[in-house]
Amino acid sequence: MPERLQKLIRRVQNLSYKRKLLLTCLTVSILPLSITTVFCVSQMTSSLLRQEDTALRETLSTASDSLSFQIELYGNLVQNAADSDAVISTASRTYDTVYDKYAQFSYTFDVFLNNLTTQHPEIEQITLYTGREELRHGKQLRTLSDLEQEPWFTADAEDLTAEPQWFIREDGAMVLICLVPEPYTKYVKAYSQNCVAMTIPGDTFFYFLDSLSDCHLRISNGDTVFFDYTDPKIAGFLSGTPLTSLSAEEDGWSILLEKPLYLIVQSAAQVLLVMVGIMAVCLFLILFLSRLFADFSTRRIDQVNRTMQVVQTGDFSVRLHDDCEDEIGVLTNNFQTMADKIQTLIQDNYQKTITLKEAQLKALQAQINPHFLYNCLSLINSRALLSHQDDISQMSQLMSTFYRTTLNKGRSQIALQDEIRNVMSYLEIQHLLHDGRFQVITQIDPILPDITVPNLLLQPLVENSIVHGLLPRQEGGGCLFLTIRRVEEAIHFTVMDNGVGIPPEKLPTLTSTDSSGYGLKNVNERLILTYGETSALKINSIQNQSTMITFCLPVSASPSTQEAEV
Repeated sequence: MPERLQKLIRRVQNLSYKRKLLLTCLTVSILPLSITTVFCVSQMTSSLLRQEDTALRETLSTASDSLSFQIELYGNLVQNAADSDAVISTASRTYDTVYDKYAQFSYTFDVFLNNLTTQHPEIEQITLYTGREELRHGKQLRTLSDLEQEPWFTADAEDLTAEPQWFIREDGAMVLICLVPEPYTKYVKAYSQNCVAMTIPGDTFFYFLDSLSDCHLRISNGDTVFFDYTDPKIAGFLSGTPLTSLSAEEDGWSILLEKPLYLIVQSAAQVLLVMVGIMAVCLFLILFLSRLFADFSTRRIDQVNRTMQVVQTGDFSVRLHDDCEDEIGVLTNNFQTMADKIQTLIQDNYQKTITLKEAQLKALQAQINPHFLYNCLSLINSRALLSHQDDISQMSQLMSTFYRTTLNKGRSQIALQDEIRNVMSYLEIQHLLHDGRFQVITQIDPILPDITVPNLLLQPLVENSIVHGLLPRQEGGGCLFLTIRRVEEAIHFTVMDNGVGIPPEKLPTLTSTDSSGYGLKNVNERLILTYGETSALKINSIQNQSTMITFCLPVSASPSTQEAEV
């Protein structure tokens, strides 16, 4: 067996059981999914090509039928105009007087043309061209020399025939010309040099092509191109790229329809993108379900493994039981039996050790008697008064008040007024300790509701403002503001200082970082636990200027409810 193959097999064997299951599920699922996706994309691409070919043929057929209709319609109109008595008589009649000419032009010729343009308002102009230089009447009656001087007229007047001939002006308008018959012919129609020209605007004549998009269409008659349109979106792709093209012949007219293949491929690419998206979703589902299956299959093994790791640390209190009767279940229950026997063997000695430690701890706690602390502070106060040491007396009284409200007889709840007295005592102690280095300004609503709050809410906030905000100031003038006021059904607390502020990068982590004692995180967690997220601390700070901490407590929360929640 090749060495590389052996390494690969060993690497697979060393994979965890969960990864082996996951790899097996993915391999079995992805292969048929990939084959199905390739087949579907191939079939959809072929279907799109057929649909595009059908659409192009329908577009070409519609354009061809509409062009044939337009050619026949206006060809008949110009021939009927040329064969009319009003046109023939106007071009061939001999006029004896000016009045005869005026009467013919005004009451016969103009009336006929007006009737025709009224019935077909899309016609821009109808002009009779005659070889008689003396006959001129506005744009309706002109000479053949005027026709020959038109830049769009590419033939000689002698080349005109009785069949309508098509020309195109510079502005795209279509001009249709046919000869006028000679008058008084009975059996064989003879034609003079006179001709009738009918002008139709290009956008009117080719109205049926307004909905064209994503293609190039050219309509020509002989060597003359009458219509050439290219969608601006594909203008740069008509040369040098493969094209799919169709053409048709209609009454001497040729229609060429072209569309770049890249548009069809682009549509297929969009379908491919959708299929890739679907495949990605399927892969995600396969991965998700395979992971669930692997987790389900290895969950009990992982549970046994975690329990073993806990037991390795010496903790035999974990309980593990498996109701399944397979190999994993038997292994789990046997391990629990073994752990129970080991725990039974060490329980006596371990329990004796715990009992001894607890007795030692209670002895230490008994030594810390709050009454002993209060008696000592009271004695210090008495001696200070006898010695006229007012500052020592004040400090001992403040400390007695502070610790009495802080310890609160071991309760986690404290009256709001006691909490305020606690923080005021702390502020006065700090003020004395630092020789009045900072100023304290309080605004406390004199009428506050008689409610209980979690113990030690304000002192940690005030301590942070003094220690981390005011004391680090290089110059004097530090000031701490404490505001407690009732607003409707809530009590708003504000602790603000004009200290050094908090760096912006440190501000988001203040309520999520552990600190010794009662820190901001501890206060914030107790507020959320007792009153919910709406009472969480809100901290705003401008570095080197100020820091403000605010929170609010609902008045409606009863002391019994708060105590139960804590």
